[in-house]
Amino acid sequence: MKAKFIFITLSLILLSCTNNFRHSEEISLPNIIFILTDDQGYGDLGSYGSKTIKTPNIDQLAVEGAKFTDFYVHPICSPTRAALLTGCYAPRAGFPDVQLWGSPFGLNPDEVTIAEILKTKNYKTACIGKWHLGDEDVFAPNQQGFDYFYGIRLVNGTQKFENFAVPFYRNDSLLTMRPDHSKMTRDFTDESLSFIEKNKKNPFFLYLAYTMPHIPIYPGESFRGKSGNGLYADAIEEIDWNVGRIVEKLKAQGLEENTLIVFASDNGPWAGQGEQSGSAGKLKGSKMTTWEGGVRVPMIMKWKNVIPASKVYSEITGIIDMAPTIAAAAGASMPDDRVIDGKNLLPYILDQKNTKIPHDIYYHYAGTWLQAVRSGKWKLHFARPEVRPGRYGECADWFTRGSYAGIFKEDLLYNLETDIGETKNLANEFPEIVQELKSMTIKAKEDIGDYSIQGKNSRPIGSTYLELTDINQYPNSEYARKVGEEMMTEMLAFQKKRFNKLSKSNKSLNNQEAQELEFYLKKFINEKAK
Repeated sequence: MKAKFIFITLSLILLSCTNNFRHSEEISLPNIIFILTDDQGYGDLGSYGSKTIKTPNIDQLAVEGAKFTDFYVHPICSPTRAALLTGCYAPRAGFPDVQLWGSPFGLNPDEVTIAEILKTKNYKTACIGKWHLGDEDVFAPNQQGFDYFYGIRLVNGTQKFENFAVPFYRNDSLLTMRPDHSKMTRDFTDESLSFIEKNKKNPFFLYLAYTMPHIPIYPGESFRGKSGNGLYADAIEEIDWNVGRIVEKLKAQGLEENTLIVFASDNGPWAGQGEQSGSAGKLKGSKMTTWEGGVRVPMIMKWKNVIPASKVYSEITGIIDMAPTIAAAAGASMPDDRVIDGKNLLPYILDQKNTKIPHDIYYHYAGTWLQAVRSGKWKLHFARPEVRPGRYGECADWFTRGSYAGIFKEDLLYNLETDIGETKNLANEFPEIVQELKSMTIKAKEDIGDYSIQGKNSRPIGSTYLELTDINQYPNSEYARKVGEEMMTEMLAFQKKRFNKLSKSNKSLNNQEAQELEFYLKKFINEKAK
């Protein structure tokens, strides 16, 4: 076993210049499992400092693998998912922002996903859970390299309790418009275990994207109230228990040593949601911001006898690196007909001398708006002196309004080595650093783009609404009006049914149900008053 570890390690380092790890014939291709949570904060694992949420199974992955302290994503869910699958900053891959319910846009089929790349190595591929890269069939996982899909194509909600319909699919077959949210975490895990069982004799790629702890948080009944620290903690502890089930399945099937497991979150916690909000720990900011709390998330990689146990890696890494790293682990190559932003991380984390770093600079985009940049210990937020108009499909107002974007008239420079909470602006003390970082971003603005600026190497989003050439105008279109009416009509009927059920219930309501009933009382009383 030691000889295998040494062989793989040397191979990864020696071949790092090609970004392509070629296995010898006698070494089987590794299985790959990527577990992505939704809106989980940097401080919401025991291994990342949480004192209130118990996550022994996920923490054990860090004990047996590598914990990444400076891992970056986009500040909202869809762009992170696009970056994960393509190895590119989301604005380059044409998916800088989330899309409205029922919109005709999605990840362009011309993009080459990591699932498609792994298919060239005869991997069986599955996407289980939340997709959120296009609602229409042409953009669905089964059309983007995945043999099997089980889950939802869009977001699971935007309130503290269930609101709009969430179509639930098995492959391209619609199962229900109203799935039971409280069963999703366990249900997705059950499907994952079944997929592992069916494919234990051939290499597989499992992309397991939990919907939790994104609002509305509905823990499984056996976990509701179990943590003693609110719904959010309940949901994380349920995820942890199910991650443990996956690891045990791998052990039982003799697959653990030949499986690369990656665990990460898609962005920081959603602030302002009471007991449904997480914690960014010592970091400033939250989801939808480019402060550290919005874009720095937990990430753990375990590959037994390949990645050293209990390793802590603190160089700049990001979601853009995941596709190149996974491709390299499988002996595959990223496409060479387009720009790929990410790096294969394996040579870097296996380099005992740690003499090289993956990224000299890392860009923080909120939609298409390049708001901040990091290089080494320095992070620069560019001055944002005023609220900018939202641009649908590029940089919506959840990025541009003051409450999330933050309004400040001067550039802000932070030394993250000594000030992880971004509290002390050093721009006046180090003007040369500010200028250097600004000069380093000129290329990115030209290449990838910026607010209202099309990058020369950015690619288009996929669309089935070809007559609409300007995506910014979609909310004003007849198409948007029609699907919006359909969504609201269905949602109103659902809310009236819930109102009747809750108002006539003989059982005591939990806090979430009581809040839901209060919302309906106000909503329908106000409607009558009008």
